[in-house]
Amino acid sequence: MGAAGFALLCAGCGEEAPEAAVRAVRDLGALEFAPAIRGRDGGYSARWGDRSVWVFGDTTLEMPGEDGALWRSSTFCATDDLDASDGLSSLTEPLDADGAPREFLPFTEEELAFNLEHSDPRSEETCEEDCGARYALWPGPIVVDEATGRALVFYSKVTGRLGAGAFEVDMLGSSIAVWESLDAPPARPEVRPGAADPTLLFGADEPLLTSAALVREGMLYAYACACSGLTCPCIVARAPLAEATERDAWRFFSDERWVKGHGEAEPVMAGAPMMSVHWNEHVGRYIALYSEPVSSEISIRTAPAPEGPWSDSAVVLTAEVPPTPDAWPYAALVHAELAREGERVEYMTYFRETGFLEGEIRLVELELE
Repeated sequence: MGAAGFALLCAGCGEEAPEAAVRAVRDLGALEFAPAIRGRDGGYSARWGDRSVWVFGDTTLEMPGEDGALWRSSTFCATDDLDASDGLSSLTEPLDADGAPREFLPFTEEELAFNLEHSDPRSEETCEEDCGARYALWPGPIVVDEATGRALVFYSKVTGRLGAGAFEVDMLGSSIAVWESLDAPPARPEVRPGAADPTLLFGADEPLLTSAALVREGMLYAYACACSGLTCPCIVARAPLAEATERDAWRFFSDERWVKGHGEAEPVMAGAPMMSVHWNEHVGRYIALYSEPVSSEISIRTAPAPEGPWSDSAVVLTAEVPPTPDAWPYAALVHAELAREGERVEYMTYFRETGFLEGEIRLVELELE
């Protein structure tokens, strides 16, 4: 879908400037992780108890972990330091005996066996077909269910393989993992028994509800933003928080109503595959923040409700350009749990590639008018 097509579908979207203005921007530098980590992207976060908990996608390592691998498809860290005004230097995570982070989202026995057969360093001499291919589980937004004390982590499942000098990815679907405690890995429940992959809430032919998520009055809202060219139209769906892992509980926003079929869903704004949407008490509006596609600009929109109507976009920050050619900063995300002064001061991050399979996540302070 091009820009013209999006404008036709999203009639009424973006009719006014955002009701939020940034007075000052302060770069606080790159987040510091364990020495074994060469680069990681993503960085969705949420407050869970007395901690800020962060999840990341592909994580490359400076040295092999105890399993001999130099790659993790998902990792996490946490901190009890909720004052980001001087940076965040106390992010910690579980490490194996060799100092490498462990996988965060657990693979099924079938997925693990496939990865060991095709992409594990120890299988180089025995692999005969599709060598280098692997399953990956990429975590997305986190929400916390205050009633149960558990966290829900959206994630997408993909297969990846090397091809034509690049890493090719096929999306298989998306789902929700249930995380009961920081001391134990999350579970990937079978949410659609009898399906080809019962752990997936939504299949490859359905929206990937992994762009952003939030909880409002007992309802869980999630966004899917699929890019076409330089435009990423976003649809929004919702379900009762207590029924989040039940596929039939989800409804999609369309023409001022919530409908069961995702085929009827209409875009509510343009955003990005990784973005954040949250309520800001200081502004009195919902704020969406995201990296513009193929650009160093980071933009915001505001709305009175998760489904909109969303304002026009406004650029709040021009991120540092990566030193590598044909690369752009991405994954701009707000970390609402770190806000201070009545949410007048917010904190966000974005990913910036710094070399081959290497990058940094920069922390930025935003002071609102």
